[in-house]
Amino acid sequence: MDPWVHIVGGGLSGLSLAASLAQFGTLPGRVLISEPVPESLASKTFSFWFTEGERNFLKPEHVSSRWSVSQGSEATVHRGHQFTYGTRSGRAVLDDALSAIHNHAQIELVHETVLTKPKATYVFDSRPCDIETHQVTQSFVGIEVQFEHAHGISEVGLMERLVATDSGVRFVYLLPLGPDRLLVEYTEFTTVPSDFSELATLNEHYLMDKFRNHSYEVQRTESAHIPMGFRQRSEHFGIPLGARGGMTRDATGYGYRTIRYACDQIAKDLIQNDVVKPFRRSVATVWADRLFLNLIQHRPDAIPQILMQIANRMTPDKFAAFMMNCAPWDLFHLLRAAPAKPFTCALLGRYQWI
Repeated sequence: MDPWVHIVGGGLSGLSLAASLAQFGTLPGRVLISEPVPESLASKTFSFWFTEGERNFLKPEHVSSRWSVSQGSEATVHRGHQFTYGTRSGRAVLDDALSAIHNHAQIELVHETVLTKPKATYVFDSRPCDIETHQVTQSFVGIEVQFEHAHGISEVGLMERLVATDSGVRFVYLLPLGPDRLLVEYTEFTTVPSDFSELATLNEHYLMDKFRNHSYEVQRTESAHIPMGFRQRSEHFGIPLGARGGMTRDATGYGYRTIRYACDQIAKDLIQNDVVKPFRRSVATVWADRLFLNLIQHRPDAIPQILMQIANRMTPDKFAAFMMNCAPWDLFHLLRAAPAKPFTCALLGRYQWI
C-alpha cells in the first residue's frame, strides 16, 4: 500500500518532520523518508538565537551571550539578555532523528533517490533547489580546528572583516565550540555562487595569520550554497519543506529554529486535523528581505556599512529577534535602525542615488 506520508529528502527539515511525527504513538499510516546519503547531515552545523524557555526544544550544544560584527577597525559587540546564541551539530540532529525513526514501527528511512513524485496521501519535498533558481546565494566553506591550547576567542563573530566584492559581500564567521575548538567559515552573500576552493584558501590564510603561534589540527570541513530568495519558482513533488519551502530567512540564511517549529506544527496538524498548512512568511518580511537582496545585487559596495549601522543602532535582543524573525514588529525595529537613504533608493529602484 502507498504510504500515508512520503518525505523526499532526509536533511534537517525532512528528518525534523519525521522526528516530530515519531512523537505520536499510532499514526494513520506508514511514513517513508527517501534520502540517498543521510550521513551527510552529520557534517553540518546549525546556529540560532533562542530564549531560555526554548532550550529543551531546540537543544543547543554550545551557547554564547555575546556576538560581534566588524568592518576594518570598527566593531560592534552585542550581549544578549533575552536571547542567547546557540549551536547544534548535524551529528546530534541526525542521531536524534534516526533514534526516533528506529523506535517507531510505522516510520522507515530508505537510502534512495526519488526522481518522480511518489504516491502517498501527503508528499513533502525537502530536496535542495537548483542553484540557478537562487536570487542571491549564501556560499560558505567552514573548517573546524582543535587547538593545543586555548584560542582566546570569547564571542561569536557573526560577520568579521566585512568587505564588499564585485558580486556581493564577504565576511568570516567565527564560532567558538569550546576554549580550544573553533569553526572558521568564510562566507559570501553573492549573485554569482562562490568557488569553494577560494573560500577554503581564505580560511587557511585566516588561521595562519590569526593563530601563527598556535598549534592546531583540522577536524572536519563543511560547505554549502544556501538560497537567499528565489528568482524563479521550482517544481515540487508535493508540499515544500526547508529552504525549498521558504523556511530559511532570505536576508540572513538562518533556518534551524524556523524549520524545527514549522515541522513540529505540520506534524501536529497532520495528526490532530488531517490537514497541512504550507509555511508562509509575512508579506512585510518578504518585502523587506527583497529590498535587501536587491541592494546586494545592485549596490554591494553599500552593504558593509548598512550592516554595521544596523548592528550599531539595534539593541542586542532586538537584533537577535529580527535575525530569527520572531514577530512582525521585529521588522519595525530594523527599519528604524537601518540607514534610510539606501532602502528608500532601493524602494524607488534608483540605486545610482545611493
